[in-house]
Amino acid sequence: MVIESHNLSLGREHGPGAPDKPTFLDDFASEEWDRLTGMLVSARVITKGDGGILLVACDAYSQLRQCQKFLKEKGSRSYDASSINGGTSYKPYPEVGQRNMARRQYQSALSELGLSPSSRSKVKTLPEPPKAKGTAKFFTS
Repeated sequence: MVIESHNLSLGREHGPGAPDKPTFLDDFASEEWDRLTGMLVSARVITKGDGGILLVACDAYSQLRQCQKFLKEKGSRSYDASSINGGTSYKPYPEVGQRNMARRQYQSALSELGLSPSSRSKVKTLPEPPKAKGTAKFFTS
């Protein structure tokens, strides 16, 4: 088995700034991507290489919202699963468990991104880009 080494330096593909937004995101995930990248870019804590964990956060957020929407439409978290013999039983919709799992995944991903109170103090900001001097500031690429 051959294991390739990867260059983890902050090169062009892993430099500061938001990763490209995937085109396959649904509306909930796409809105959350924009919201999170806006916060993370302005705080200078995200790189183009952070797309994977950002995708996890946005996907979990979308699942959470979809489950909440379903449960709101049902007006309850459980349904009548009474038996034909007359025994009364109520069971939670599967979306309750899915929502809870999505919530945990979302919270974990936010923590990885430094967006929880406890993780915020551990996050290091990216260095400011060098400022152009003299006439060079008029010729930026």
